[in-house]
Amino acid sequence: MRPANVFLAGLGCWLPTPYAASEAVAAGLYDATVFAESGLRGVLVAGPEAPPDMAVRAARTALGRSPGGAAAIGTVLHGSTFYQGPEMWSPSAYIMRELGITGAGGTEIRNGCNSMLTGVEVAAGLLPYQPDSRPDILLTTADNFNSPLINRWDSGPMGVIAADAASSVVISPTGGFARVDAVVSRVYPEFEAMARGDEPLFPPTGSTGRRIDTVERAQQFNERVREVGGTSVADGLAKACSDTALAALDTAGIKPSDLRWVLVPNGDEATTRNCVMDPLGLDVSRSQWEFGCGIGHASASDQFIALDHLLRTGRLDAGDHVLLFGGAPGWSAVAVVLTLCAPPSWSRSATGPTTQTGGAV
Repeated sequence: MRPANVFLAGLGCWLPTPYAASEAVAAGLYDATVFAESGLRGVLVAGPEAPPDMAVRAARTALGRSPGGAAAIGTVLHGSTFYQGPEMWSPSAYIMRELGITGAGGTEIRNGCNSMLTGVEVAAGLLPYQPDSRPDILLTTADNFNSPLINRWDSGPMGVIAADAASSVVISPTGGFARVDAVVSRVYPEFEAMARGDEPLFPPTGSTGRRIDTVERAQQFNERVREVGGTSVADGLAKACSDTALAALDTAGIKPSDLRWVLVPNGDEATTRNCVMDPLGLDVSRSQWEFGCGIGHASASDQFIALDHLLRTGRLDAGDHVLLFGGAPGWSAVAVVLTLCAPPSWSRSATGPTTQTGGAV
């Protein structure tokens, strides 16, 4: 998709206090060998904050930075990966009520860690049909992994740590600080079982109180692939990632060398290199890995936390191209190409990184 007149008009994040990975090792929470190999330094850990409340805080910042504010919102899309609150309930409606947004449409996007990037794609398709009086679309996402059902310190390959955070973006057809030049999303269903493993489809895992062990599921899938002599799962996923990213650049009409930054999920350095940076022919320094390794994998917020960080620290200029890439169970891959129109006013006044703790940024 090469959309016309789709802009990021507002951006906000809510980040809790970071917890050092070294302290987690000392406390017996994080494996010392994994810590040494992954290079991950820390993770954002929230307290008892409900994810929808976290999303509201991020959204208030995004709306405050958007020229139209809440009055211009015609649709609200809320994405998530983990539990949001009571089952059979609508977090998007709760968020709208808390923000005072009435008379608008709204729904959830459940595409795992790609929920926000998928939200950009959905918003691009919806924008031409928004009422003239309410042309903008609000995207929100938030997750809090403080739960006995999951171990954040062993929640992904290569020592990936599940982080708590929220982010929000206002998508507008009338202008903004960045233009969306391309969105490419693909699903590679041959890897679907990597996130399922040997888990039964029914009853749902959470309803039985079973622990969610994504690492074990991936190991079960990898073992089945080895038994039938299949292609390396790691190689297959790397190709899926790079093919999707390259397709987005081609759609936008730019080359990898034209990119100022590449923003990817916060994982280990090797995965960042193998799946995205090496295929693009770019050094890992063009990613935000150094920043992200102190944040942890904040599900669907990673790329937008990094974008906010770059803007607030003055590392983006008008005309810069940025690739936002994400992967999620499915296997879903989404790539979004942005071009900065002009640094927003709120970015010029910032003097520190976005990792200020316990508050909206």
